[in-house]
Amino acid sequence: MHSAAEAVERSVTVTDARTDEVAAVVEPLFQEYGEWVADRLGQDLGVTFTEADQARHHDAFRSELSRLLGSRGRLLVARLDGHPVGVGSLKPIDGTTAELKRMYVRPAAQCLGVGRALLARLLQEARAEGYATVRLETLRIMTAARALYRATGFVETEPFDGSEVAGTPLEPYIHFMELRLA
Repeated sequence: MHSAAEAVERSVTVTDARTDEVAAVVEPLFQEYGEWVADRLGQDLGVTFTEADQARHHDAFRSELSRLLGSRGRLLVARLDGHPVGVGSLKPIDGTTAELKRMYVRPAAQCLGVGRALLARLLQEARAEGYATVRLETLRIMTAARALYRATGFVETEPFDGSEVAGTPLEPYIHFMELRLA
C-alpha cells in the first residue's frame, strides 16, 4: 500500500492513445492485463485461462481497435510520472450506450489514483459524446475495481446483449454493472 503523501508527490495524467502508441504502449498493457487476469483466475478461482484463451480474447479485442479509436470511442493511457501504467477504453454500443473495456492499472501503480483518474476521464468523455448509459463487466475477484465503480454510481445489472462473457464458462465469475449518465 502506498501512502497518501506519496500519491500527492506523483503526477497522474490521462491522455488519448495516439495511433502510433498502440503497438508500443497499449498492446503491452493489454497483454499484461490478460496475463494478470489469467493468473488471478487460476490463483483465486482455480479457473484455467490458457495462453490460447488469452490470445483469442486479445485478438477479438484488437479487432475492435478501430471502434475505440473512432469518433465516439476512446482509448486512453494513464501515465504516472510520465510512464505508462494504465489503460482504459470506451466502446460505442449504440447511440446512447457505451461500454468500458479493458480498464487496467499495473499493480505497482494501484492505490495512487490512477484507476480513479482513468474512470473519471472515461465518464467525462462518455458524457461529452452524449451517451446516456455506460456499462461494464468486471471479475468478482476485482474487489477494488468494483468498489471504485460502486463509489462512482455504477449498479449491478443483468448480463447485457453483446457481452463478451455472457453464456461462456467465465459468466459465473463476472459482475455486470451500469451507470445512467442522464
